[in-house]
Amino acid sequence: MGAVKIEKFLGQAPRIASELLPETAAGYAYNTKLYAGNLIPYNISSVQLAMPKGTGVKTIYPMDDGVGGFKWLHWLTDVDIARVSSLNDTTQRIYYTGDSEPRVTDYALATASGADFPYSYYTLGLPIPTTPPTAAVVSFAAKASTFRTRDSGGIATITTAVAHGLLSGTYVTTTGFGGTGYNLSNTQVTVTSATTFTYYSPGAAEGSTADVGGAVNLSGPTKTRTYVYTWLTAWDEESLPSNPSAALYLKDGQTVNISALPAAWPAYSGTYQTTGMVMRLYRTVTSASGTLYYKVADVTLGSGTTYVDTVQDNVLVTTMPSLYYDQPSSSMIGVRAVHNGMMVGFYGNTVCFSEPSKPHAWPIKYRQQVDADIVAVNNVGQVIVVLTKKNPWVFQGAAPSLMSKTKMDYTLTCTSKLGVVNMGFGLVFPTPGGLAIYSSSTGGELLTKMVHDWDTWKSSVDFTTIVAKQYNGKYLASHSKGSFLFERDDKVVGFLVDLLQPMTAMYYDQLTPNFYYTYGSNLYKWDDSTQVLGQFDWKSKTLITKDYMNLGAARVIADYGDNPNDVAIAAANAAKLVANQAKITSKTTNGAIAGESFGSMGVAMDTLQPLENLSSGVQFQLYVNKVLIFTQQIVNSNIFRLPTGYRADTFEVRLSGNVRVRAVHLGETPFGLKKV
Repeated sequence: MGAVKIEKFLGQAPRIASELLPETAAGYAYNTKLYAGNLIPYNISSVQLAMPKGTGVKTIYPMDDGVGGFKWLHWLTDVDIARVSSLNDTTQRIYYTGDSEPRVTDYALATASGADFPYSYYTLGLPIPTTPPTAAVVSFAAKASTFRTRDSGGIATITTAVAHGLLSGTYVTTTGFGGTGYNLSNTQVTVTSATTFTYYSPGAAEGSTADVGGAVNLSGPTKTRTYVYTWLTAWDEESLPSNPSAALYLKDGQTVNISALPAAWPAYSGTYQTTGMVMRLYRTVTSASGTLYYKVADVTLGSGTTYVDTVQDNVLVTTMPSLYYDQPSSSMIGVRAVHNGMMVGFYGNTVCFSEPSKPHAWPIKYRQQVDADIVAVNNVGQVIVVLTKKNPWVFQGAAPSLMSKTKMDYTLTCTSKLGVVNMGFGLVFPTPGGLAIYSSSTGGELLTKMVHDWDTWKSSVDFTTIVAKQYNGKYLASHSKGSFLFERDDKVVGFLVDLLQPMTAMYYDQLTPNFYYTYGSNLYKWDDSTQVLGQFDWKSKTLITKDYMNLGAARVIADYGDNPNDVAIAAANAAKLVANQAKITSKTTNGAIAGESFGSMGVAMDTLQPLENLSSGVQFQLYVNKVLIFTQQIVNSNIFRLPTGYRADTFEVRLSGNVRVRAVHLGETPFGLKKV
């Protein structure tokens, strides 16, 4: 006596003919988890929030409200979001592109008012100052002395008739003094008061002596100097420098008056953080290593338009870091945080990199071009993959200035930016031939090549509209034709399951881990464990037996519930199915059948009777020679009879329900089920 046992359920593989599928693969699989080899329905989704922006949300991002909940940022556009700070950063600062120009916000800004978040933001980066400073050297007139003195250590003290205006460290020339050793060239002084200074003078000690013939003048080489200033925000973000002032010629120690500094923030296009804004003033210093700009002082914006520079060169220590801190292109999208504190983005065919640990600075000198328009950029470890409308490119380097690029030989055209997902084991992205993967160990290839051919992929998936995220190690995607879930498995090629629920935006919280999505005007939590199990639907491959037979008995082993109403509901549904079948056979439904099943699945009907859902049960269907011959609601693991009066070698089994199914046994007789 023949018998069939179905267990270790697998997903579907549309590229393979139904009769040639692996033993327990599916003709199709819908809304079921397969990781355990059982059919496990996903829990139904739960509504979390009505989205203030209404329908059409394409991007969602949660901010922790500090009391166990989220404030949901959401957009009607495709927005990329990067967070470069620590997860312990309570400000929750994020950088994002796709909502006009690149922007930055944090919890305080984004949730400042209302519920339509983000409420506020700043334009990313800083514009270049529009006007240069004006600088003027204060003339130095020789100062006449009144007294001189020298201690036993050879330190002379000179008193001038008026304030001398010298600075400690300044080099001077002293002339006309009456005492021996006081007249020196290029000697360095130390200021002790407005009218006194000291310097080393060789000679014997001498008490205070009137001396009105001495004169003090600046000495040393004449230097060239220019000034610039930058913008500096309260977040320590610095801009490019202004154009330089006119060149000055002066000796070290001369005072310079700076003027024409902005009194207020200029009328830039964009929204900027001007509270606490300062102008950081720099000047050139020439040394053996070259001429560099060194920080002189910070001038708070709005506190005045002038500054008096009396600082000596030798006390300046901080060089200007922002010489190449360009603002990102207003067209840049695709922002991602990658290794070593860098961020990456793109526009057109241009790849952009930020200064490491400076997310607001995007130096033009770091930009590189590829040979086709870019669709998406993402990373796998320390490898940055640039996906284009032609071949992918691979960028590698520990810093933006060290980035090298390599074009992949394999043409893998990325068809949807929203479908690009870093799965950990590689970067997965949609192409016209299936889901592709790039990993540093294997390069690029089609990940779904064993379950989808180019033809089946094209007919069942709109690969240009895919929106996807990782969910517990699985690639979960939605598109204009439907939704699906793919899980890589090296032993069985992979699990491919269709999903009913369309999704327009997704977010996966790996810490919880919870998966959220939007559809219509609501935000949902997917596979919510607090909700009841949803309905799965699974159809076997076409089972070809060695001999012709009549499968006359079956049992479905599952985790049934103990609701006594299920038995009555099942009996009532069975009667309805008989009546419905009669109407279908006689073509008196007055409606169009929406699908091959008229059980718990939908029909477009007029007189057909709808079935009631079981609280925990399975609908079993048997197909013989591709024709449905039997449908029954099952509420326990007992053996039940199948139709007689035929012999065949081609069978299919379809199961749908909301319980965990562990196995299906089929035999010619109840006794024959023992063989399985």
